[in-house]
Amino acid sequence: MSNDFYIAFLTGWAILLIFWSTIIIFVYLRKPPNSILTKKIVVRSYLIFILFFLIILFLKYIDSFF
Repeated sequence: MSNDFYIAFLTGWAILLIFWSTIIIFVYLRKPPNSILTKKIVVRSYLIFILFFLIILFLKYIDSFF
């Protein structure tokens, strides 16, 4: 994986995290009547994000061995 692509990929994930967290916090604080957003869903979504982020980091280290 080229270094430029890797940096761009991490930058994209960081921007996604910022906007996504802003939306989740906004919806969670407003508590619309038909919202199904619970703490369980928020925790699961962040765990999925962290899992994919760790996979990206793992791919960088795998690429450096070859």
